[in-house]
Amino acid sequence: MKLDDSLELYLKYIRYEKNLTPSSIRSYSKDIMQLHRFLYSNNIKDTTQLDLAIFRNFLKSIDSKKYANRTIIRKYSSYINYFRFLEENKLSGVQLSQFINVPRKRERLYTFLSKKEMEKLFDSVKIEDYLKNRKRIIDPQTRKHLSDLHKRNRLIIELLYSTGARVSEIENIKLKDIDIKKGEIRVTGKGRKQRIVYINHKCLYRLEKYLGEVRPGLSSNKKAGTRLNNLYLLLNNSGERLSSRSIYEIVRKYVKLAGIKKKITPHSIRHSFASHLLQEGAGIREIQELLGHENISTTQIYSHLDIEKIKDDYRRFHPRAK
Repeated sequence: MKLDDSLELYLKYIRYEKNLTPSSIRSYSKDIMQLHRFLYSNNIKDTTQLDLAIFRNFLKSIDSKKYANRTIIRKYSSYINYFRFLEENKLSGVQLSQFINVPRKRERLYTFLSKKEMEKLFDSVKIEDYLKNRKRIIDPQTRKHLSDLHKRNRLIIELLYSTGARVSEIENIKLKDIDIKKGEIRVTGKGRKQRIVYINHKCLYRLEKYLGEVRPGLSSNKKAGTRLNNLYLLLNNSGERLSSRSIYEIVRKYVKLAGIKKKITPHSIRHSFASHLLQEGAGIREIQELLGHENISTTQIYSHLDIEKIKDDYRRFHPRAK
């Protein structure tokens, strides 16, 4: 089978049979296309022409690019699953998947905010302070628009911290997923698995303000053909669904305004959510459920973070530790 045809077939398989999320499908597609470009450059155009020698040469080429450990692991996983698909459907003449050894995962140092830093971040999203620091005079309409965007942005940070959800899960919240009375939101995570996350009273206040005062104006400003986007909670200036990239930029902007020097992303707020729960006495199993981790080992990193905090507190406060 021609390489392009095999990729098209594989993407249909992981979309409809494996039920992977759009972001996972994009990542796998990108990885396999990188492989295909290398194969084409070596005059290989069909899956039956694949062999171990050419694939090893490809692995050497990507190893030389100095990708992050996590990216390399994902790429190797992409190729294993792609080759297994080819082998199971008799589209490849050689069993390549068994020869791929995924590199070991290195221990990652997660960046997260302390409770005080989290409060500083919330305090940075104050429209009054923002408008006061503007040098030029702002007309009432522009003032109202800026105020609305700040209310939406404050809600985004409240949602990230209240729910511990991934940025892709926040991006895809629809109005029908929200239960105001119960203080719950249904989110769709990896593998399209759904779970319930919870809204605290401060987040609920911001959510109701946004739904009542801000979102109607944003949704009425939608472009032609974007009616479907009006189903989503978070909208941009054009009334379209707010993207993950925009959420990243919003968090980055307010981290800078708060004077926080750490490199903080929406995922850092998710780490902060889990770490703070653990510090307050929540069980690791409960945190696993809230984060939507399939494996408890993924959640246990937060236990290690808490141990580091205990060590730090010991060194700081024990009279003979200094």
